Amino acid sequence: MTSLGAFDTLRLGISTTTQTGVSGESTSVSQAWESAYYHFIAPISRAPIATRFADLAETWKEERGPSSSLTEIVLQPAYQRIIGLGPRVVPSILAEMSVSPDHWFWALTAITGSNPIPEEAAGDLTAMTNAWLDWGKQEGLIA
Repeated sequence: MTSLGAFDTLRLGISTTTQTGVSGESTSVSQAWESAYYHFIAPISRAPIATRFADLAETWKEERGPSSSLTEIVLQPAYQRIIGLGPRVVPSILAEMSVSPDHWFWALTAITGSNPIPEEAAGDLTAMTNAWLDWGKQEGLIA
């Protein structure tokens, strides 16, 4: 377990002084709470969303391999983490799709709540990609 430094404890307003009559177990619980609190308020990554997306997208493509199962494709952990990045990642996904169309439709629908793909385009990767790129332009997310 990582211990908080003096600066962190001052900044967070956490007291690390040892109290008389407090058991070792109580001290351990207190330290665990301090660590959890610090990790809750501190960002997990300071990397820009575009960088995090690029790293996760690369991992997703490597891990999924040549799978043709949509379920396997979208349930890959890296793909799910991309969805977890939320609305801020949508421009990065759309930019990636404009260069290299791929199965980002599930993620885009999950994040945005939209599905601009017309029924007649279902199954056509190029038409589906174009529908999402048009949507991104209309929403002002890409040029």
